[in-house]
Amino acid sequence: MKPTDKINDLQRQIAEEQAKVRNCKHDWTDTKYDPETVRESYGYRIEAHGSDFWTVPEGYHDVQKARWSRTCKECGKVEYTYEQETVQVIKKPKFQ
Repeated sequence: MKPTDKINDLQRQIAEEQAKVRNCKHDWTDTKYDPETVRESYGYRIEAHGSDFWTVPEGYHDVQKARWSRTCKECGKVEYTYEQETVQVIKKPKFQ
């Protein structure tokens, strides 16, 4: 088998698997807290060279960013979100 034939066969297989994931009904597992570590700059300084000025980061540090994930039980697709929503709890009197 020629390398180009093998590449075409693998690309076809990838397209088939992507179609399976796209067409899956997605039975999601419970959501879990899955924080992400990101690098943020902790300050900036101004540099000047001749008549040009720009801001340059002083340095970076790692920060935990809140994130949640869920996984499909059928196809294994993982989705991430950084957003939360407020769920309102309504209490009523209970009579015996």
